[in-house]
Amino acid sequence: MLNFLKNVFKKGELRRKVIFTLGMLFVFRLGAAVTVPMIDANALSSSATSSGIFGIMNMLGGGMLERFSIFSLGVSPYITSSIIIELLSMDVIPTLAQWQKEGNNGKKKKDTVTRYLTLCLSVIQGGSLTYAFDKGYGILNNPTFWTYAYVVLVMAAGSMFAMWIGDQITIKGVGNGISLLIFTGIVANLPNNFLTTYDTMVSWKNMSVAARTTAWYALFVLAYLAIVVFVVFTEGAIRKIPIFYASNTQTIMRVKEETHMPIKINSSSVIPVIFASSVLAAPRTIISFMDSNATTEMIDNILDYQQPIGFVLYVVMIVLFTFFYSNLQIDARKIADDLKRSGGAIPDVRIGDDTKKYIGKVLNRVTVVGSLFLAIIAAIPVMAPVIWTATSDNALSLGGTGLIIVTGVALETVRQIKSILTRNEYHGYIRR
Repeated sequence: MLNFLKNVFKKGELRRKVIFTLGMLFVFRLGAAVTVPMIDANALSSSATSSGIFGIMNMLGGGMLERFSIFSLGVSPYITSSIIIELLSMDVIPTLAQWQKEGNNGKKKKDTVTRYLTLCLSVIQGGSLTYAFDKGYGILNNPTFWTYAYVVLVMAAGSMFAMWIGDQITIKGVGNGISLLIFTGIVANLPNNFLTTYDTMVSWKNMSVAARTTAWYALFVLAYLAIVVFVVFTEGAIRKIPIFYASNTQTIMRVKEETHMPIKINSSSVIPVIFASSVLAAPRTIISFMDSNATTEMIDNILDYQQPIGFVLYVVMIVLFTFFYSNLQIDARKIADDLKRSGGAIPDVRIGDDTKKYIGKVLNRVTVVGSLFLAIIAAIPVMAPVIWTATSDNALSLGGTGLIIVTGVALETVRQIKSILTRNEYHGYIRR
């Protein structure tokens, strides 16, 4: 580990990238501590941003919604707009579908549309959040139209600035900038969550109680680490499909340097969990601001994934969204066409439609395992308090969306750093 860090800061190019990334993340966290002017953040209770769609946004923003900071929207509008544009590019809007096939030029056009949509969603989300929290908790010091407009403008500007920071990290720094912003927000709260959990679980009434509760806390930390290891193992698991390329004579098959096509067990990352949580949380959030009656209570109980019916819906939706997003991320037909153009083939599989069907079949089989993995990790925070009552009031939950995000982003960033190190060593060897 020490040698790895030494190599990172020893290489000039990589050192500049890492320092730039850390500097931009520092700016992001600095802004996260600044509350939007004209807002009384103390009026927000912790319960207001701990459940429903607000809880998801607060988790993705690393607690910034609790403080109603200038970055309280975070990169959520950008993520939402990116998903919308990707879905509309699936032959829903012909123009977007055409851009999908134009390579880098088409990608630039889609990015421009995504940014305009991000701005629109930032204004809509900022206005909705401000109105909902002001009606529920009275967070505005002077609730006039111009106050609303000013607060929404600041929140939208903060979201666009956060998106710009993410883009700059991706271009000039290390790792995916948007993912690193989410990662930073979650990790920033981990030390405080561990301390809060310690205060909740450990009691010092007498020595025997202290010893027993400390042992329970140590067991809790070990369980947390075991789940981290499980997530890391699964995130790195891949299914290799062997690929062979024809030689110049077109009669003999030979193997190139890249001899397989990897398909990740969890190719959809944490998106299905966020989708499922959002779909269940959005109606509950809306009815929470309505007058309580038998109908709203029934809907709230059905969609609450901590209740039996809601939990089943939650798991089923995670599985369905995993299959949908995995097939969206990995286009079997496009891969088959690319292999055909490059002279590649899968052993014992005919080129063309048979290759597409084979890749699709392998992807679906792998996705079964990936969907079960996501369902298990997402279900642990719900099931743990039922099985282990001592964890019911903890600030730090076992498993969950945040853990998948943190481990996935950390692994991907480390892989990119190692790739840069390897490339620098290769170039140095060539120069010598």
